[in-house]
Amino acid sequence: MKRSSLVSAMILTAAAFFGTAVAQESYPSKPIKIVIPLGPGSGNDVVTRILSERLGKELNTRIEVEYKAGGGGGVIGADFVANAKPDGYTLGTLNSSIFTNAPVFNTVPFDPIKGFTQIARMGGGSIVLAVRDAAPWKTVEEFLDYAKKSPGKATCGTTGVSTSGNLDLELLKADAGVEITHVPYKAGSGPNIAALLGGHIDCAMQLWPVLVNHVRGGKLRPLATVSQLREYPKVPTFEQKGFRSVDLEVWFGFFGPANLPANVMAKLGPAFEKAINDPVNVAKLEKIGWTVQYEGSAALRKRIEKELAAVRALVKRVGIKTN
Repeated sequence: MKRSSLVSAMILTAAAFFGTAVAQESYPSKPIKIVIPLGPGSGNDVVTRILSERLGKELNTRIEVEYKAGGGGGVIGADFVANAKPDGYTLGTLNSSIFTNAPVFNTVPFDPIKGFTQIARMGGGSIVLAVRDAAPWKTVEEFLDYAKKSPGKATCGTTGVSTSGNLDLELLKADAGVEITHVPYKAGSGPNIAALLGGHIDCAMQLWPVLVNHVRGGKLRPLATVSQLREYPKVPTFEQKGFRSVDLEVWFGFFGPANLPANVMAKLGPAFEKAINDPVNVAKLEKIGWTVQYEGSAALRKRIEKELAAVRALVKRVGIKTN
């Protein structure tokens, strides 16, 4: 090769390497879109909007929200994220049921673990067994005793079949050896709570942020919870009452499509950690009933693997029908 050609080749190679390095260092160079798999005002939406200001500051770019609702529990939005270009500009605020429940009870178009890059977990909302304040049962033992004495008469509402509330109810029934009639409310938590307040059902196995204002207002009474309630520490956990397997809660995490580049994750990981642990954001989230418990990428992946296996085991043990 002639000397001039060799020099030119070296220059081109160096330029290509330098250009790649600059491109990697410049992420993000445009707004980042976060997909919400449910509608405006959903928990996913509220959490994202609370965190977006700090996220934008850390990443030095604008955070935009896009709604992709549908598919039962957010499957359509999750699939949109899974099929996005893995460049870090399309992410999703996705809830636990997408990864731990939907793949067990339905056919989903993505692999719940390998189909995504796990970025961070914000934390969760406990599932709580609640009754009307006027109900005669003051403790979970009293309610279960009623259920034992009148098999199938006790009714408990959730937001639908295969939701975390439904699964926790099935676990409780199995562990306590009682028959409780499940009443699913496919239209969401609103109709479920309305039915409970109206005395049409005996109890609800519901997400704490949905219940908290009614408890504060003295209209509902929590009997037991999956995880400790910060505001009501005297409410016992199911584990404390001897029902160790009743442990599924709802959590929100942030995900990208599979194979996000290392340089992108190097920016996203710290940014989400700082936004989630920001004291101002923590205060806002806790005020509306969420428990903030940051987890990084590796811990989040392990959590999904563990919870997915737990749900599959539950289905076999309790005999819940799946598609």
